[in-house]
Amino acid sequence: MTVPSRPRRAVKAVAGVGVLAVLVTATGAVVVHELTGSEAVAADADVARVRSADIPLLNAALEPGDLVHVTPASRGDARAALSDTLGVSFAVVVDGKSLEVPTTASTLADALAEAGIVLGWDDVVSADLAAAPQADAEVTIGRGAIEYRTEDVTSPYPTERRETDELPLGETRVVQEGAEGTARTTSEVTLLDGAEVARTTVLTTELTAAVTEIVEVGTSEAPTSARLFTLRELMSAGAVSWGGYRFTYYSQSVLPGGGLAIPGRHINADGYVADADGYIVLANSSPKGTIIDTPFGFQGKVYDRGTVGNHYDVYTQ
Repeated sequence: MTVPSRPRRAVKAVAGVGVLAVLVTATGAVVVHELTGSEAVAADADVARVRSADIPLLNAALEPGDLVHVTPASRGDARAALSDTLGVSFAVVVDGKSLEVPTTASTLADALAEAGIVLGWDDVVSADLAAAPQADAEVTIGRGAIEYRTEDVTSPYPTERRETDELPLGETRVVQEGAEGTARTTSEVTLLDGAEVARTTVLTTELTAAVTEIVEVGTSEAPTSARLFTLRELMSAGAVSWGGYRFTYYSQSVLPGGGLAIPGRHINADGYVADADGYIVLANSSPKGTIIDTPFGFQGKVYDRGTVGNHYDVYTQ
C-alpha cells in the first residue's frame, strides 16, 4: 500500500465502545491502540491537530484489518541495479602492481578514492582525474617526490690564447696553468617512482674560483733551411756532416743551458730547442749570435760554447 505524501487524519471512529487508532511512527512501524470512550472523544477532538511533515500518516482509507509494516528501500539493491547497467571496469598500474577497478563513480578521482588508491601531491596520473572512467582503459600512476640535494661540483677552467712574435708561427706554450673551480650547489630534484626526471639548481656557493689557463701562440715566421735529416735520424747517427759542417746532437738535459740568455726558449714542433725567432740553439766557438744554415729544416744560432771550428752541437729536447 502506498503512503500519501501529505498528512492525513490519523484515526477513524468505528461503532461500539472503543476506537481503534492506527499511527505510523517516524521509523515506519505501525502502532495499534484501542481507545476507551473518553479517550476516543478526546482523540476525535484533537485529531485535526495531529499534523507532521516529518511523520507520514496511515492512509485514512485503510480498514483496521489492513495494517501494513513500512520498510525503507534498500540502497544496496539500487546500487547493484545501477552497477549492472552503468558500471565500468578499468585497470590501474601503481606501485609495481596492476589492479582491476570496477566502479560506478562519475569521475576517475572518485573511482580511485573508492578503490582505496591514495594520490600524493606530486604523483603523476596518465588520465584526467575530472573525466569519467573509461571501460577497459589502463591508468598509470607514477609516485612523485621532491628532494633537495647538496653536493660539491667542479667547474672547468677557461683558456685564454695570446699571440706572441717570440714564438715561431703556430708554436704554443703555456705560461699559466689552469685550475678547476669548485662550488657547492643545492638542487631541487624531481623523482618519479624513485628515478630522477628533473633537476633545478636553487643555490650555488663558490668555494674556489677557477684559474684561467693562458696559452701563447707564436706568430713569427721562423727562418728555415733544407730539411735533410729528422731529429730521430740525427739521434740515431749521433752526428751528421753536411755543407762542410759537422753536427752532433746533445739533449738539453745533459748540456748546460739553464743560465743561457735565450729569449723565448722553447721546444719546437720537431723537438729542437729554439729561441723566440725560431732559430735552433747551437754551441760553437764562433761569436754568440752567429747564424748558419743546418740540414734540419731550421737555421741555427750560436748561444753556447763547447765545440770549435766547423763542429756544432745541436740542442734537442
